[in-house]
Amino acid sequence: MDTDSRLTQAADPQLPTARNREWSPVPRQARADGWTAEKQRAFIETLADTGSVDQAAFMVGMSVTGCYRLRRAPGAEDFNAAWGAAIDSASKKLLDEAFERALVGSSEPVFDREGNRVGRRLRQSDRMLMFLLRAYMPDRFRYATHQAVRAGEPPAPPLAPVADALALLGPELPGPPEPPLPPDPMPLGEEFERRLAEAKREGAFRPWLDEEEEEEGRGA
Repeated sequence: MDTDSRLTQAADPQLPTARNREWSPVPRQARADGWTAEKQRAFIETLADTGSVDQAAFMVGMSVTGCYRLRRAPGAEDFNAAWGAAIDSASKKLLDEAFERALVGSSEPVFDREGNRVGRRLRQSDRMLMFLLRAYMPDRFRYATHQAVRAGEPPAPPLAPVADALALLGPELPGPPEPPLPPDPMPLGEEFERRLAEAKREGAFRPWLDEEEEEEGRGA
Protein backbone atom coordinates (compact mmCIF):
# COMPACT_ATOMS: atom_id res chain seq x y z
CA MET A 1 0.00 0.00 0.00
CA ASP A 2 1.48 3.37 -1.03
CA THR A 3 1.58 6.54 1.07
CA ASP A 4 -1.40 8.18 -0.65
CA SER A 5 -3.61 5.13 -0.01
CA ARG A 6 -2.72 5.11 3.68
CA LEU A 7 -3.43 8.83 3.96
CA THR A 8 -6.80 8.45 2.25
CA GLN A 9 -7.83 5.66 4.65
CA ALA A 10 -6.69 7.69 7.68
CA ALA A 11 -8.70 10.78 6.69
CA ASP A 12 -11.40 11.59 9.24
CA PRO A 13 -14.69 12.87 7.74
CA GLN A 14 -15.65 14.39 11.13
CA LEU A 15 -12.74 16.85 11.32
CA PRO A 16 -13.34 20.26 12.95
CA THR A 17 -14.47 23.08 10.70
CA ALA A 18 -11.05 24.82 10.86
CA ARG A 19 -9.50 21.83 9.10
CA ASN A 20 -12.46 20.65 7.04
CA ARG A 21 -13.02 23.98 5.31
CA GLU A 22 -13.22 23.99 1.53
CA TRP A 23 -9.84 24.69 -0.05
CA SER A 24 -8.16 23.55 -3.21
CA PRO A 25 -4.78 21.78 -3.10
CA VAL A 26 -1.93 23.26 -5.08
CA PRO A 27 -1.97 21.84 -8.62
CA ARG A 28 1.20 19.78 -9.13
CA GLN A 29 2.45 17.35 -11.74
CA ALA A 30 1.61 13.74 -10.93
CA ARG A 31 4.66 12.11 -9.28
CA ALA A 32 4.85 9.19 -6.89
CA ASP A 33 7.13 11.16 -4.54
CA GLY A 34 5.47 14.54 -5.14
CA TRP A 35 2.83 16.65 -3.47
CA THR A 36 -0.41 14.91 -4.35
CA ALA A 37 -3.76 16.33 -3.23
CA GLU A 38 -4.05 13.57 -0.59
CA LYS A 39 -0.64 14.45 0.86
CA GLN A 40 -1.51 18.14 1.01
CA ARG A 41 -4.75 17.45 2.89
CA ALA A 42 -3.04 15.03 5.27
CA PHE A 43 -0.31 17.60 5.93
CA ILE A 44 -2.89 20.27 6.86
CA GLU A 45 -4.79 17.83 9.10
CA THR A 46 -1.64 16.76 10.95
CA LEU A 47 -0.52 20.38 11.28
CA ALA A 48 -3.88 21.23 12.87
CA ASP A 49 -3.47 18.33 15.32
CA THR A 50 0.14 18.95 16.32
CA GLY A 51 1.03 22.51 15.39
CA SER A 52 4.38 21.13 14.20
CA VAL A 53 5.52 21.46 10.62
CA ASP A 54 8.22 18.84 11.27
CA GLN A 55 5.69 16.24 12.42
CA ALA A 56 3.25 17.04 9.63
CA ALA A 57 6.02 16.76 7.02
CA PHE A 58 7.18 13.44 8.50
CA MET A 59 3.60 12.14 8.41
CA VAL A 60 3.31 12.65 4.66
CA GLY A 61 6.90 11.64 3.87
CA MET A 62 8.02 15.07 2.68
CA SER A 63 10.78 17.42 3.78
CA VAL A 64 10.17 20.60 5.79
CA THR A 65 11.86 22.59 3.05
CA GLY A 66 9.46 21.13 0.51
CA CYS A 67 6.49 22.16 2.69
CA TYR A 68 7.55 25.80 2.75
CA ARG A 69 8.40 25.70 -0.94
CA LEU A 70 4.91 24.42 -1.72
CA ARG A 71 3.42 27.19 0.42
CA ARG A 72 5.17 29.80 -1.74
CA ALA A 73 4.36 28.12 -5.05
CA PRO A 74 2.05 29.77 -7.62
CA GLY A 75 -1.58 28.85 -7.02
CA ALA A 76 -0.97 28.02 -3.33
CA GLU A 77 -3.29 30.70 -1.96
CA ASP A 78 -5.79 28.15 -0.63
CA PHE A 79 -3.03 25.95 0.74
CA ASN A 80 -1.51 28.94 2.52
CA ALA A 81 -4.92 29.89 4.01
CA ALA A 82 -5.48 26.30 5.14
CA TRP A 83 -2.00 26.33 6.72
CA GLY A 84 -2.95 29.43 8.73
CA ALA A 85 -6.27 27.89 9.78
CA ALA A 86 -4.45 24.74 10.91
CA ILE A 87 -2.04 26.75 13.06
CA ASP A 88 -5.01 28.63 14.54
CA SER A 89 -6.66 25.31 15.40
CA ALA A 90 -3.46 23.94 16.91
CA SER A 91 -3.00 27.07 19.01
CA LYS A 92 -5.95 26.00 21.16
CA LYS A 93 -3.69 23.25 22.49
CA LEU A 94 -1.64 26.01 24.13
CA LEU A 95 -4.69 27.00 26.16
CA ASP A 96 -5.23 23.38 27.14
CA GLU A 97 -1.60 23.13 28.20
CA ALA A 98 -1.87 26.37 30.20
CA PHE A 99 -4.81 25.03 32.17
CA GLU A 100 -2.97 21.73 32.67
CA ARG A 101 0.09 23.48 34.15
CA ALA A 102 -1.99 25.77 36.35
CA LEU A 103 -4.37 23.15 37.75
CA VAL A 104 -2.50 19.83 37.51
CA GLY A 105 1.11 20.92 37.24
CA SER A 106 4.08 20.01 35.10
CA SER A 107 6.38 17.10 35.85
CA GLU A 108 9.81 17.88 37.26
CA PRO A 109 12.56 15.68 38.74
CA VAL A 110 13.17 15.34 42.48
CA PHE A 111 16.75 15.01 43.80
CA ASP A 112 18.06 13.98 47.21
CA ARG A 113 20.80 15.81 49.15
CA GLU A 114 23.54 13.94 47.26
CA GLY A 115 22.17 15.07 43.91
CA ASN A 116 20.70 11.71 42.93
CA ARG A 117 17.37 11.76 41.17
CA VAL A 118 14.88 9.89 43.34
CA GLY A 119 11.60 10.53 41.54
CA ARG A 120 9.35 13.07 39.90
CA ARG A 121 6.59 15.37 41.10
CA LEU A 122 3.95 17.67 39.67
CA ARG A 123 4.45 21.39 40.34
CA GLN A 124 1.62 23.80 39.68
CA SER A 125 2.35 27.22 38.20
CA ASP A 126 1.00 30.13 40.24
CA ARG A 127 1.99 32.60 37.50
CA MET A 128 0.00 30.63 34.93
CA LEU A 129 -2.95 30.47 37.32
CA MET A 130 -2.97 34.25 37.75
CA PHE A 131 -2.66 34.72 33.99
CA LEU A 132 -5.74 32.57 33.39
CA LEU A 133 -7.70 34.28 36.15
CA ARG A 134 -7.02 37.70 34.63
CA ALA A 135 -7.94 36.41 31.18
CA TYR A 136 -11.19 34.66 32.14
CA MET A 137 -12.27 36.76 35.15
CA PRO A 138 -11.02 40.25 34.23
CA ASP A 139 -13.64 42.08 36.30
CA ARG A 140 -12.19 40.57 39.46
CA PHE A 141 -8.52 39.95 38.74
CA ARG A 142 -7.21 42.43 36.16
CA TYR A 143 -6.59 44.97 38.94
CA ALA A 144 -4.42 42.55 40.94
CA THR A 145 -1.39 44.70 40.02
CA HIS A 146 -1.08 48.35 39.04
CA GLN A 147 0.61 47.37 35.79
CA ALA A 148 -2.61 45.65 34.68
CA VAL A 149 -4.56 48.94 34.64
CA ARG A 150 -4.37 50.71 31.28
CA ALA A 151 -4.85 54.39 30.60
CA GLY A 152 -8.49 55.29 30.17
CA GLU A 153 -9.81 52.21 31.94
CA PRO A 154 -12.52 52.75 34.57
CA PRO A 155 -11.39 52.43 38.17
CA ALA A 156 -11.63 49.13 39.93
CA PRO A 157 -15.07 48.41 41.39
CA PRO A 158 -15.25 49.06 45.13
CA LEU A 159 -14.95 46.04 47.38
CA ALA A 160 -18.00 44.97 49.31
CA PRO A 161 -17.91 45.51 53.08
CA VAL A 162 -16.45 42.58 54.97
CA ALA A 163 -19.71 42.00 56.83
CA ASP A 164 -21.64 41.74 53.55
CA ALA A 165 -19.04 39.40 52.06
CA LEU A 166 -19.14 37.14 55.11
CA ALA A 167 -22.93 37.12 55.01
CA LEU A 168 -22.80 35.84 51.43
CA LEU A 169 -20.40 33.08 52.42
CA GLY A 170 -22.37 31.94 55.46
CA PRO A 171 -25.23 29.43 55.41
CA GLU A 172 -28.78 30.61 54.97
CA LEU A 173 -30.39 31.36 58.32
CA PRO A 174 -33.43 29.21 59.24
CA GLY A 175 -36.86 30.76 59.35
CA PRO A 176 -39.02 31.23 62.47
CA PRO A 177 -39.93 28.02 64.29
CA GLU A 178 -43.28 26.41 63.68
CA PRO A 179 -45.83 26.72 66.54
CA PRO A 180 -45.96 23.63 68.79
CA LEU A 181 -48.71 21.10 68.24
CA PRO A 182 -51.48 20.89 70.84
CA PRO A 183 -51.07 18.01 73.32
CA ASP A 184 -52.75 14.76 72.41
CA PRO A 185 -55.49 13.95 74.94
CA MET A 186 -54.92 10.24 74.37
CA PRO A 187 -51.24 9.79 73.48
CA LEU A 188 -51.31 6.01 74.02
CA GLY A 189 -54.44 5.38 72.07
CA GLU A 190 -58.13 5.24 72.76
CA GLU A 191 -58.20 1.49 73.59
CA PHE A 192 -55.39 1.85 76.13
CA GLU A 193 -57.14 4.75 77.85
CA ARG A 194 -60.39 2.79 78.03
CA ARG A 195 -58.74 -0.23 79.70
CA LEU A 196 -56.83 2.01 82.08
CA ALA A 197 -60.06 3.66 83.19
CA GLU A 198 -61.67 0.23 83.79
CA ALA A 199 -58.68 -0.91 85.85
CA LYS A 200 -58.94 2.18 88.05
CA ARG A 201 -62.64 1.60 88.63
CA GLU A 202 -62.02 -2.05 89.61
CA GLY A 203 -59.31 -1.08 92.10
CA ALA A 204 -56.50 -2.88 90.29
CA PHE A 205 -54.00 -0.26 91.45
CA ARG A 206 -55.18 -0.19 95.09
CA PRO A 207 -52.59 -2.72 96.50
CA TRP A 208 -49.74 -0.67 95.03
CA LEU A 209 -51.12 2.53 96.46
CA ASP A 210 -51.57 0.91 99.91
CA GLU A 211 -47.95 -0.27 99.96
CA GLU A 212 -46.72 3.18 99.00
CA GLU A 213 -48.81 4.78 101.75
CA GLU A 214 -47.47 2.29 104.35
CA GLU A 215 -43.88 3.02 103.33
CA GLU A 216 -44.52 6.74 103.57
CA GLY A 217 -46.04 6.26 107.02
CA ARG A 218 -43.05 4.30 108.29
CA GLY A 219 -40.70 6.84 106.92
CA ALA A 220 -42.55 9.62 108.71
